This record gives sequence, structure tokens and C-alpha cells, in this order.
Amino acid sequence: MNLNCLFRHPRESDVNEVRRSGSILSAAMLAAVLVSNIAIASPAVCNMRLSVELTPDVPNPVDLGFLSSLLSNQAGYRLTLQGWRPGSVIVIELTGSGPDPRCQDVVEAMRKDGRVLSIHVDQEPS
Repeated sequence: MNLNCLFRHPRESDVNEVRRSGSILSAAMLAAVLVSNIAIASPAVCNMRLSVELTPDVPNPVDLGFLSSLLSNQAGYRLTLQGWRPGSVIVIELTGSGPDPRCQDVVEAMRKDGRVLSIHVDQEPS
């Protein structure tokens, strides 16, 4: 009876198991590095919910043309109507690229619009 044959297979399976474990560990480490690099490289995103009180003379505050006109020349940002409250108040979501200071600049530019009486930041949507 050849005893080498009996001892050889467990060692090969142990080696294969170690290789497989090493491959899994390497793949997990690579995934962690890639995810952290993506998080670092991802640009900041503006996402704010706003209540905007308008002057009563705005004819149709829910009109898409009106909403986009509130942004004036702020490229890369978008207003989405979320609701309309009595008293010429619209609830909108401001989204776009850029860190928080740029997002605040967009809100400040909207506050200077003659049709806007006030803007209140309700919350940052999740």
C-alpha cells in the first residue's frame, strides 16, 4: 500500500484552501480600497428642500418655466416641485453639483429674485 498517496491529498487540499482564502482576502481588500477611492473622488452633491414664499403676483408658480427661471444662470442645478401651500408658498427640492457653499450661493441668488419674499431651508432630503 502506498502511504504517500494518503498523506499527499490532505496537504494539497490544505494548500488549495489557503490559496482560496488568500484570494478571497485579496479581493475583499481590493474592494475596500476601490470603495474608499470612489468615496474620496466623488464630488459633493447639493440636495436641499426649500419652502419658497413668492409674491402674490406670480401667475403660475408651479410652471416648470417659472421654476427654472428662479435659478437664473446657475448651471448644474435643478429645482423640482415637491408641493404647493396656500399663500403662494411652494416646496421645492434643489439638487446639483457642488459642495455646500456653492449650494448656499444658489439659494442666496434665488433670495435676490424680486418674485421671492423668503426662502426657508426645511431639511436636506436623504
